[in-house]
Amino acid sequence: MVRSPATRRFVEQASGEEFIHKAVWLVVKRQLEHAEKHPKGALLDHLVSMVFCSHALEGYANFLGEKVAPEIWKDERELFARTGLMGKLEALDQICGLPHLQRGRRPWSTIRELKRLRDGIAHPRTKVTRTTTEYMDGKEPPLFPKSYFEEAVSLAKATRAAEDVAAIADRLHAAAANRFPNAGLLPEALEGILSMRSTTASLKE
Repeated sequence: MVRSPATRRFVEQASGEEFIHKAVWLVVKRQLEHAEKHPKGALLDHLVSMVFCSHALEGYANFLGEKVAPEIWKDERELFARTGLMGKLEALDQICGLPHLQRGRRPWSTIRELKRLRDGIAHPRTKVTRTTTEYMDGKEPPLFPKSYFEEAVSLAKATRAAEDVAAIADRLHAAAANRFPNAGLLPEALEGILSMRSTTASLKE
């Protein structure tokens, strides 16, 4: 029996990938742009940008690990439970044939700073301060010291975080593309398309 066009049924099969780390990176860029256009209250934009820098880098590390070392990354939560993002980056350096980043210097030190900031937000505690200050008459100290975020966040720190995260991701991406040409990596680590999808349709008998 031949079905008429009005009664024919089709089956679509689709597969795709959504690159969450790239969407997260857009948040970083948008917050920096918003802070530049709206200086009042920019501290909060810089805060969001720095936290999302950390998220973007960890997202990229997971993306790359799943592409070039799936046998390791299937257990990444357990394997890197103690070392976290820093352990993932060192593992990827080794897998991609790169020397480890030098501890205590940029960009490694920036990532450590971002981790402290993210941990401080994920597990917030009341900041208690007690100080004794000597001052000259007429030069009283400020009534309130800098807040936790005023000490941890600034335009310079947010800019540095974005630069260093991009540098780490680009470094790994270039090495991985060279060592694993068939891994299905996209041209850019953090920029570019946010998703890709392919579909096929067939007539259902």
